[in-house]
Order: sequence, then structure tokens, then C-alpha cells
Amino acid sequence: MQLHFTTLDVFTSTRYIGNPLAVVRVPSSLRSQITDDQKQKIAREFNFSETTFLHEPASEAETVDFDIFTPRSRMTFAGLPTMGTAIYVINHRDQYPKVKRLRTIAGVIPFEYDAAKGMACVAIPHNVREHQARLPHPFPGPDKNATASTTVPLFSIVKGMAFNLVPMADLDALALPSTGLIPVSDIYKRQYLDPNSGWDIGYTGSYYYCDLGFDPSVQDRTRLLRTRGIAMREDPGTGSASAALCCYLALRESAAKGEGPFKYHLTQGVEMGRRCDMFVDVVRTEDGKRIQEVKLSAPAVEVIEGVLNID
Repeated sequence: MQLHFTTLDVFTSTRYIGNPLAVVRVPSSLRSQITDDQKQKIAREFNFSETTFLHEPASEAETVDFDIFTPRSRMTFAGLPTMGTAIYVINHRDQYPKVKRLRTIAGVIPFEYDAAKGMACVAIPHNVREHQARLPHPFPGPDKNATASTTVPLFSIVKGMAFNLVPMADLDALALPSTGLIPVSDIYKRQYLDPNSGWDIGYTGSYYYCDLGFDPSVQDRTRLLRTRGIAMREDPGTGSASAALCCYLALRESAAKGEGPFKYHLTQGVEMGRRCDMFVDVVRTEDGKRIQEVKLSAPAVEVIEGVLNID
């Protein structure tokens, strides 16, 4: 069996920075033949943050199925592979002439493309939850902690993806972490997720952030955030964690600020030499207590074409 693949650098328009993703195309004739075990081995071989498997749609289909795998497990949803796969589809309209939605375990994900900006925009599946557990802040004290609290929230964007959201006082403080709050061996153990809630599935990462205030170069009050994401290893760009953080922050805005949208520009991966830029818009419900809509926008650029040989 042979499958064709393309790698993309996501969250950037410049090759060899951003966060790499492999998109493996699965023709309809092979869909029933390739197993999840084979997909997992392929994802482990690439050893990227995620690898996606894009299934060939029917000729008139507007929705295409894709599967997401990390080197260790299948994922319900993640921002990076969703963004990269959407841009791959946009770049290959000869193969996907009518497709305007992606479908994965977490649900159906509409996407759009802004040709002037060279960016795709995806509607992020969301069903947010703040868990009861709070881990200690790893750098307590007024000189390193951006909040008065000595603990940090644990927040899910969807079932299966939870993040410790760790505020840092400044960019010097942001450079300090070398590991996540949870050991790599424990990130899938779910011990801090609300037990017996239906939310106690998936993995738990750590997302460090520094609030740089509003971007003076734009008129729409976009808040600038510098971030770092660490789970199994440090990730150059984490779309799902970005969405989780922005939902968490938007829910804490004053009720007087209305429904939004609340706009955020997150920059990640600088410390790794693989800068990623992600743009998140969050809309709350009228009462300000829930999230109505989350949109993630970013560019991506294709890098490598190849063929996989599968036994």
C-alpha cells in the first residue's frame, strides 16, 4: 500500500518556521484497509506534533473526514492539524472542489479563506469547562507570577483536551519553564480532570502566557499574548491551547464589555526559533457566561511532497 503525503509549516507563511504538520491522503479505495494501528505508526514515524489522514470525499461532497494522530495517540481535535488540513484543501481545489467543512471526532468544522491575508479561518469546536483542580504555580511570588493566585486554572476547550493556563509576569519569566506542570509520563493519566464527569478523558498540557496588552498598530483592540506550550515536549504552535486560553480570558472580561468579539494575537515558538502567529476571535453569549463562537485564523505553507510505503 502506498499513500501520498504533504508536509506544511502551519501558523506561518515562511517555510521552515512555524509548526510542521503531515497531511496523508487516503483514497476511498483504501479507507477500509488502513487501520488505526497503521496510522499511529505513521504518526510516530513523522514525529510531528500531529499528523492528519485526509479521506477522499465523494465528488459533490461539501464535508471531508480527517483523523488526527499525535506520535502517541489519536486526538478528538487539535487546532494545528485542523488549520493545516483546511489550508491544504484550499490549495487543492481540483481535488476538493466543493469542500468547505472538515469532520473529525469533535464535530464538523467550517472553514473560510481570506485570500488578501493569505489566512484560513476555522470555527473551533468548543464545549468549555474549568475543572475543579488547580495546580500550584511553578514560579510563585510577585516577581514571576502575573496574578495574585499561587495556583493556576485547568481548562478544557473540548472533551479530551485540557490545559493548565499559567500566567507569567513578563517575557523574562516566560523564558523560564523547561517542563510542563505534569510529568510527560502522566499527561494521559487524567488525575486532575473532574472525575466521572465525562470530561476525564484525553490529555493535559501546560500553556504558559504573558499578556503584552493591546496592539497599538490595529484599531480593533487586539490583545497581544506571548505563549509557550509544553505537554510531551515543547510545541512551536498550539491552536487548541490558544483557543482554550482565549475563551478563558474572554469569560473573565467585564460583563459591560458585551458579547465581543474579543480579539487575540498569540505568538508562540519564539524561544524555539519556530515563530508561530495565531489569531483568535471569541464571542460570548448575551449574558457573558458562556462561549458562543471561537474562530482561529492563521496561514500555512506547503514544504514537502512524498509517498509512504505501508506493509
